[in-house]
Amino acid sequence: MVPFLKIKVELAMTSDGKTIVCYHPSVEVPYEHTKRLPQKDPLTSHTETHELVLKARLSDAKAKPEPTIEELSKMFYTTKHRWYPVGQYHRRRMKKEHPKDR
Repeated sequence: MVPFLKIKVELAMTSDGKTIVCYHPSVEVPYEHTKRLPQKDPLTSHTETHELVLKARLSDAKAKPEPTIEELSKMFYTTKHRWYPVGQYHRRRMKKEHPKDR
């Protein structure tokens, strides 16, 4: 904690006695007491760069195997046929416009 800052905190309790309220206003810090954040050179520092982070995330995404058709059918309580793609032969013969219910 910085010794030059005088923080005024007030505690109170609500009238029903169930809630404690804390009031702590923001404190203005003089510019003379602040420091710049150090800027690291991405070429010389060994910290993670954006490319390394993206590569790590992509490698994690590739590591997860896709669920199989059997797992999908068990997850969503459907038959295995729901998860196979419909071929072009069947897709062409489907009716484009379905009749109205009423």
